[in-house]
Amino acid sequence: MVDLLAEPLLDYPQRSDVLTRSRGSAAAVDAGQASPFELIHYLGKCGLLELGRNGAWLPMAAVVHDIASQCLATAFSVWGHRMAMAYHDAVGAAPPSGTVSGRVPAVSAMAPAFKAAAGIGDIPVHARSVDGGLVINGTIPWASNVCEDASIVLPVVRTGPGGRTPLIVRTTVGATGLSARHLEDLLALNATRSASLEYTDVLVPAEDVLTEDVPGFLAAVRGPFLLLQSAFCLGLSAAALRSAVERLTGVNTVFTADAREAMAEYTRLRSDLVAMSKAPGAQTEHALLRLRLDSGALTGTTTRLEAAVVGGRGYKATSPTARRLREAAFLPVQSPTEGHLRWQLQHSG
Repeated sequence: MVDLLAEPLLDYPQRSDVLTRSRGSAAAVDAGQASPFELIHYLGKCGLLELGRNGAWLPMAAVVHDIASQCLATAFSVWGHRMAMAYHDAVGAAPPSGTVSGRVPAVSAMAPAFKAAAGIGDIPVHARSVDGGLVINGTIPWASNVCEDASIVLPVVRTGPGGRTPLIVRTTVGATGLSARHLEDLLALNATRSASLEYTDVLVPAEDVLTEDVPGFLAAVRGPFLLLQSAFCLGLSAAALRSAVERLTGVNTVFTADAREAMAEYTRLRSDLVAMSKAPGAQTEHALLRLRLDSGALTGTTTRLEAAVVGGRGYKATSPTARRLREAAFLPVQSPTEGHLRWQLQHSG
């Protein structure tokens, strides 16, 4: 049982170093005393942030899964950065300078676009055309990786005589008129530089309008978006389940059946993730959403199991067990939230 939990989704030369670095900074990242961007910079220097740019996402999913097995907050930041790069690739635009190397953080602020496409929300940033581009106003309630030099990709709605047109644009954190209110006292995520973004008459030059084909854009990025999220859910599950299985002795043998059931589910979802990540574009939206929902649910199951098996030692706030509980608590509220996933699956048949 333990052997599969320690195996990579796909091996790569830097794996040992990625695991060591993620593990070594996990406690400090959890406490908000170290930055996930140190690992992002390392990934960039090694060329690992370019994985997936040839269309096969399994190598990138393997890296994210490994990082999450040691520190979900860092894996979450890596996901956001890598998706912002993918948004540019999807429209044939070069990612902003420094993002591929990991030197410049990148922000995915795309939750409103996916909610609007599902019919459960509106895009809260509006745009009007001006000479040379757009002027945008509105608020993005939550975005992460919001550092002072970061690049941001977000949806807006342009209004005018032609009606309402959704667009995907990019801005920078330092843009005139953009203010970021960083969110504090988060469970496990204080180091991710999460913030709400307020746009007040921010100029977006025409070259920073990435696409007007929002449905086509979302169809192109939905696979990587959900598969990498599933990868970090399963990485966290693997760590929690491995911790629990290693302690199934004495009185804890009463949890053996629970561990076997969780292991069977992990094995199933891992197999689906591997298969689907080889060809994201061939997957149905329903299959992608189901994998993400089930992977997130498994983290709740495995982290609770670990807590029950580890007992009082895991109740200390600085223990890996407690950290994994805090990390797992984020997954039902991360976009797409559990409610979003369940609603969309129910209404998609």
